[in-house]
Amino acid sequence: MRRGLLCAASAALILFFGTAASARADDDACWQLIYHAIERSAAAPHAAYISYAERVHIVADGRRFEEAHATITYRDDGIASVNDDRWAHPFMSALLDPGPPVLGPYGSDRRSAWLALTQSGGALPVIGTTSTQPRERCVDRGDESLDGASVAHLVLPDAATAAPALKAIWVDRRTYDVKRIVVSEWLSFYGQTSALQHKLVDFTLDLERAGSYDVIRRVTWTHYYHEFGQVTALNAEYRFSDYRFAEQPPAGTLFATLPGHRR
Repeated sequence: MRRGLLCAASAALILFFGTAASARADDDACWQLIYHAIERSAAAPHAAYISYAERVHIVADGRRFEEAHATITYRDDGIASVNDDRWAHPFMSALLDPGPPVLGPYGSDRRSAWLALTQSGGALPVIGTTSTQPRERCVDRGDESLDGASVAHLVLPDAATAAPALKAIWVDRRTYDVKRIVVSEWLSFYGQTSALQHKLVDFTLDLERAGSYDVIRRVTWTHYYHEFGQVTALNAEYRFSDYRFAEQPPAGTLFATLPGHRR
């Protein structure tokens, strides 16, 4: 088969918050778990700079299709200094493959929108309560063991099928830590016709705690497509490791070469 160019939009890793943020019924326990997870992530520490190693491994029908390694420093506003052995390097970009190493919108100013009013300093007196029927279902499938922890498995069966959407999330009921999410996102690649194709693919994101921070540990996706009359299976795995955190631009990154640049 002809080698294609694959690029997963960085939105895959921030979609969780953008999808679940619309108002739902206050008495719906399943949605409340998602809201608490959003607020917990918003209030969690976020380093100004996160440096990490990334390994990309993609196979087609069991054979190596693409393998690459990169060292990346991600800044909290969404810009990254990237040294990727597939491209001219180093370079700076706001688009990462498959995305940034943390969940949610970039920067503390945007994250403040996820906080409850009492946490963000905008609390108002409560003079009454009301609820409306949610337009989408949130199904609690009970507890599962994931990485040695018992977590709630929440599924959104009405998730959009023609646009990126949150499909499932695994949340610790006590701490509201997010352990795993499944989101759909556009996958772009060149197939046998040399035309750029855009396919909606499910991404599974596994999270971990690194020091005081919540980061992405692993991203996987699978995509089936027709190639010369046959069905080809693409399986991708991205592993993030060797996390380091700093409040100032690390030496050896392009950030350190920008005089007078402020976060």
